[in-house]
Amino acid sequence: MSASHSDLLWAKIRLAEARMNSASNQFWNHPDLRELLPSFLIQLHRVMQGGIGLMRIARDRAASLSGDPVASIVVPYLDQHIIEEQDHDAWLLDDIGTLGISPAEVAATTPLPSVVSLLGAQYFWALNIHPVAVFGYLIVLEGNPPLTEQLEAIRKRTRLPATAFRCLIAHADNDPHHIADLNRTLDAMPLSTEHEKYIALSAFHTIDAVASVFEELLAAHVSSSRSTLRTLRAS
Repeated sequence: MSASHSDLLWAKIRLAEARMNSASNQFWNHPDLRELLPSFLIQLHRVMQGGIGLMRIARDRAASLSGDPVASIVVPYLDQHIIEEQDHDAWLLDDIGTLGISPAEVAATTPLPSVVSLLGAQYFWALNIHPVAVFGYLIVLEGNPPLTEQLEAIRKRTRLPATAFRCLIAHADNDPHHIADLNRTLDAMPLSTEHEKYIALSAFHTIDAVASVFEELLAAHVSSSRSTLRTLRAS
């Protein structure tokens, strides 16, 4: 019996995720996580905002592909997942607000280049290749949620308010169900070799971009710390 589409994709992801896991571990175990976390939440908010738009674009593109058996499965899945993810960006904005950061400040924050790359590539593939490519993006993001107990440990370590973690905890609770749905949906598709290639490319790009998000956040923190130190020395 041959391996399922999802099994093959996950095998590829496991071979490619070392850099992402390393960058993630460095971020979440950083001694200055209390200072880093607000910036992470703001960039995550950008991803959530862009992600809803991405899924709508991919759904609409799939709906336009009359007679395409893969697209006909993509449409109802994304219809449902858009509903599941609706307003999560607003929830996260409320959480960020409990850290004393206003919606205007969040909106004024420049998205990291890696965040733009993460989303921008998916728009291109959905519009110009095939909307099923978005499944590589979704599987990587939904397939690596933090555990609730990990988030609780982070909350205690950073001494940040529990209200800042509400959206993250909701995803920790719901994402295992979402990834199961994603796997089932992917396995039900009559994928061609070309479809499989672009889903894998999407997953690989997502892995690379997520690693870059963590690395850019850490680099910005180091740069800010050095700038502060130079200012103190000059005063």
